[in-house]
Amino acid sequence: MNSIDGQPVADALASAAERQWSGVLRAMRAKEQVGMIVVRDGRIAWAVSKNQTENFAFFLEQIGQVPKDRLKEIVQKHSAPGKSKKLGALLEEAGLITHATLRKCLLAHIRSALSSLMSDPMMVIQASKGEMAVDASLTFPLSEALGSTGASSAADGPPPVESVEDGASRACNGEILQKLSLLSGYVYSFVADTSGKLLAFHKADHSGLKEEALSATVAEWVTTSLETSETLGMGATRVTFMEGAGLSLLVQATDPERRHFLAVAFNETGKLGVVKTKISSMIPTVRALTEKL
Repeated sequence: MNSIDGQPVADALASAAERQWSGVLRAMRAKEQVGMIVVRDGRIAWAVSKNQTENFAFFLEQIGQVPKDRLKEIVQKHSAPGKSKKLGALLEEAGLITHATLRKCLLAHIRSALSSLMSDPMMVIQASKGEMAVDASLTFPLSEALGSTGASSAADGPPPVESVEDGASRACNGEILQKLSLLSGYVYSFVADTSGKLLAFHKADHSGLKEEALSATVAEWVTTSLETSETLGMGATRVTFMEGAGLSLLVQATDPERRHFLAVAFNETGKLGVVKTKISSMIPTVRALTEKL
C-alpha cells in the first residue's frame, strides 16, 4: 500500500511534496470522495472540493475579468465531444485571458479547494500513483499552493485566525482576509468594531502600516457616517465609501446591529463593483469570526 494512503490531507500533501510524488490524491470522508488533488513531481497541478464555496469560474470572472457570457460560450466548447484542450488554453486562444492571469486564477481556485479539504479533520487521502500529463508552468510548489495556511504542523491543519487582544493588532493568518488579496488593486483589509478594536488584518505588502491607528481612524469615520445617514433620513446605512488620490476604501457592516465592519482598500486598478461583490460573499464568514470574539 502506498504510504500516503490513509494520511490526513495536510500530511499527505507534505509527503507528496517531499518525495516529488506524482499522481492523484482523493480526499475521502468515510466512503465518500469529497475532493481530488492532482500532483506532478510534488507540485500541485489541480485541486477541487465539494465543500469549497467558489469554483474556478468564479475566479475567472473576478480575477480574470472574463465576461460571464463569453465564459459560458467557452465552457460549452470545452465540454463538447472531441474537444481535448483544457478550459484555460481555450480562454487564452480566445484572447480573454493571459497566461499569467490564468495562473493566478488557477492558484486562487487551488487554495480555496485545499483550505476546504484541510479544514475537515476526518478527511483522509486515497492515493493513486502515476505520471500526470499537465502543463508544468501551471503547477505550484506546496508552499505557494497553501499560501498563508503554511505547510508546517501539517497534522494540525491550517492555523486559526489570530485575534487582537487589548487593542494590539496582529496580521490575520487565516483564509478570511487572504482571499481578498486576489482582488485587482488590493492594498489591505481588516475587520474591526466601531470602537476601533482590530480583530483581523491583512495587507498586500510590508509597508509598515500602523494597523491600530488605521482601524481607529476608520472606526471614527464609520460611526460618523452611520449617525449622519440617520439624520439624512437614509435609514440604517450599512456601506460607506471613500475615494482618494490613487486609493479607495470600501467599508461594510457585517452584523445587523452594525457593531463590526469589514474594510477593504484598493488602488486605481481595482473595480468597485467587484470589491462590493466579494465583500458581500464574505459577510457570513466574517460574522462567524466576530461572534466568537
